[in-house]
Amino acid sequence: MYTRSAMFLAVLLALPGAAALGQMSQATLVKQSDIIFIGTVTQVGAVAVPEVPASNRTVVVHVEQVLEKPAAVALGAGDSVTVQTAQPGSLKPGSQATFYTTGWIFGQGVAVREVGHEPGHSPVVVADQQAAVARARLEMNDADLKAHIQKAAMVVAGRVEQVRPAELAGAGGAPAHRTHISEHDAQWQEAIIQVQDGIKGAQAGEQVVVRFPTSLDVAWVGTPRFTVGQEGTFLLHKDSTTGSPESVIAGRSVPAYTALHKLDVLPKQDAPRIRALMQKP
Repeated sequence: MYTRSAMFLAVLLALPGAAALGQMSQATLVKQSDIIFIGTVTQVGAVAVPEVPASNRTVVVHVEQVLEKPAAVALGAGDSVTVQTAQPGSLKPGSQATFYTTGWIFGQGVAVREVGHEPGHSPVVVADQQAAVARARLEMNDADLKAHIQKAAMVVAGRVEQVRPAELAGAGGAPAHRTHISEHDAQWQEAIIQVQDGIKGAQAGEQVVVRFPTSLDVAWVGTPRFTVGQEGTFLLHKDSTTGSPESVIAGRSVPAYTALHKLDVLPKQDAPRIRALMQKP
């Protein structure tokens, strides 16, 4: 008896473009993507955002379901998104697929670049794709997460007690010089996190300062944001981005940290998973 996933695979192998799909695993597609959605091609050689010129590689896709995206990206079911395809002519009007993409332009609409797509659309496909994307993301994340933990200066589970504007200063109190992406104003703020569980480099009861960008500029799309009351497991890195390595808590100077990668901010219940990964050889 065929399972739903096996039936889905058989359908895919019978569809045009299945050979190309076979050259890139779903795990690879997920790893290289940050915006994944199911939709139908409505126009070819066209665009839905004025900032993008139409070409033989652009198509307009009607979004039916978003499987994964950064919180800062405004994209939902019913929207039309412009997709720059990996290959000209790979999609026709009426083509239904799961699209694996990366962010491109965010203005009066959303434009993305295709990493790849999986043809097919039905309620069965939607359910299978949701489960498959979540499974691939988890498997991929375990390897990436372990490497990320090793690079982190501090790993804590805790709660955001305060959010405030960042007052950046370099050595001697001079204005800080941003060392990365200086052409984009990040609009830095600071989250004060109360440590409840010091997993690496910290102890319960400490407070740490984490800087994060609030800008909606494309350079910062997907970067974690913090809000008062937010709880989580945080992988923190010494601030080497703003040019101001220290901050202040209650009048005393303390190191400043950043959490700029999507794996840096995880649910609080992921703390045991992180401890387990730290113990693996």
